Amino acid sequence: MTADVASTRSDRRRASRGTWQRVVAGLAVLVSGIVAFVLAGSALDLVRDQLHHNCGMQPPSSEGAGTWICSDGIGYLGIAGILGMGWLAAVLAGCLIALLVRPARQARLALVILAALSTAWIIGLTWYGSATQVQDQYAPMTGVEYWLEAVGPAALVSALGVALGLLSLMPTGPLSWIMGIVATILLIVAAVLQPGLSLNVIPPVGLLAAATIRAIGVDTAAGLRSRRPRRPGTPRGRTGR
Repeated sequence: MTADVASTRSDRRRASRGTWQRVVAGLAVLVSGIVAFVLAGSALDLVRDQLHHNCGMQPPSSEGAGTWICSDGIGYLGIAGILGMGWLAAVLAGCLIALLVRPARQARLALVILAALSTAWIIGLTWYGSATQVQDQYAPMTGVEYWLEAVGPAALVSALGVALGLLSLMPTGPLSWIMGIVATILLIVAAVLQPGLSLNVIPPVGLLAAATIRAIGVDTAAGLRSRRPRRPGTPRGRTGR
């Protein structure tokens, strides 16, 4: 009876610990979303001033030769809305997954995949805009070349971070969450390299951090189970009913 009571108490502690880990993971996503929202203004600076979406360079014979003429603020409302929807989807879905999905493996898989999709979406969206929305016939570089210059390094680091995040799902133990931490740091570096991507790259930072928190929680729970004393006469591998 005493062993059963101890086992029940241990199960309750694990359940409580799991709840707190889900809460902390959800907070990681929420905080990343708030930080991204604060830095949202840099996204339009990237799109308009560095990538020159909805802009055209004036011909050499014109009065404004060599300068970019862009749409007014209203012309970028659609872009702002698209970027905002991507931000909201990543933050809202990430918080729900981190808080409500109890099995750690399924939660980690969903969080990492969501981080990968969010990152790939903003990289692909900015590239597409540079390829189709820049009037570059009189510019010294093409729209894609402007993208490579402004976004290329951050895109490469982001891709490395996402790839490492996906690979972190394969091993178990400390290697898994160490890879998750490095993947999270790489996405932070990408946001520093190109702050204009922050609105849609910082939420994946929170998603990878949440997945790492869940991975650390699994290792902690496994360690506690391995240290639980066995009841006399209980077969190895079982600690009670």
